[in-house]
Amino acid sequence: MDDGAFVVHGDLHNHSLHSDGRGDPERAFEQMREAGLDVAALTDHASIPRSRLGELSLDSYPDLAALNSARSAPRSFDAAAWERTARIADAHDVPGEFTALRGFEWTEPWLGHVNVWFSKTYLPVTTPGHLAGLEDFLVEREPGALYGYNHPGREPGRLHGFARPTRYGDAAAALERRMVAVEAFNRQWDFLFSGRGGAAVDGAAGSPAASPLTLILDLGWRPGFIGCSDEHGFSYGLAGKGRTGLWVHEHSRAGVRQAMEARRVYATREVGLRLDATIDGVRMGSSVPGQLGGAHVLRVDLGGGDYDGVDVELQLLSGDGAGNVVTCARLAGMGGEVTTADAVLPDGCRWIVLRVADPAHHNDTPGPEGHPANAWGVAYTSPWWPAETPSQRAVRH
Repeated sequence: MDDGAFVVHGDLHNHSLHSDGRGDPERAFEQMREAGLDVAALTDHASIPRSRLGELSLDSYPDLAALNSARSAPRSFDAAAWERTARIADAHDVPGEFTALRGFEWTEPWLGHVNVWFSKTYLPVTTPGHLAGLEDFLVEREPGALYGYNHPGREPGRLHGFARPTRYGDAAAALERRMVAVEAFNRQWDFLFSGRGGAAVDGAAGSPAASPLTLILDLGWRPGFIGCSDEHGFSYGLAGKGRTGLWVHEHSRAGVRQAMEARRVYATREVGLRLDATIDGVRMGSSVPGQLGGAHVLRVDLGGGDYDGVDVELQLLSGDGAGNVVTCARLAGMGGEVTTADAVLPDGCRWIVLRVADPAHHNDTPGPEGHPANAWGVAYTSPWWPAETPSQRAVRH
């Protein structure tokens, strides 16, 4: 809020006719800029090669439904399209005005989808039904790339239950730190309680209150939260779809990367919405000294878009260790103002996320009936975590 950072609005996950989209990649960046976005990415599918679909078998999948899902892999882009996307992005990238990025979406139809940004090369699915090929690629070939989980929980394999990597020794912690983003909003959908189209997802314990967002955090991942439109059609940057706010010190690819690595990002579906927040002066995406339980001071800067002057609810959410949503506090706020409030959090909080909600707006992806976080989601901050002990820090770093 006071360190010289400024907000830019982005969409980091889109497709074109280079894979299974219909939009012209030459026009995509122009449309996103015209729609008011400051940062935009094309991330076409890198899936199971068509030549390998006939080789797939139950050796790689738990059942026939999973195997048939894998056989429906979308069309992938190729090396020529990868290089062409780079040329198009470079032509539209104007430091200080508009940041254009090339990335790819690693796409395993049953297991899940992962966006990769800032890589020099790309990878199709080389280990169907498993993450091993992607993890090897990120560790051995692309140690500078960042990645994130797309529409979490939508695919049945759920990226092996969102398990953290274990095969790389000291390199596993570095790989985890580069998982910088999880989509809280994808297209029109809010993934707090639901998968695609409002279908409830099962949590680790099978509870109807379970959430892919909270399960990822309960398992110990430390990503930022983003929103993306995941456009497959002709019209990019449409209002009402997911967007990402990034607090940058420089409007450039380097500035965007720095914001993503620092988790100075937030998810929304609102055009032009500004959101920043601190707990006891610590900005979102950071560790709060001491424990999260007890009394804290929350400060929220919310404004822009259509929410200036609108009453909102500030929901402080956490998890119970099994992916179930715990509502720790609900506070009153208003768009267009800086809200400062005292918040008393229960002991044992593993993490905290601020969800800005609009109780006056119908939520078509609610959780269990009567859940206190059921109101329409306007935006999510990136999480806060309790400070790590020296032994925890040694394991992670």
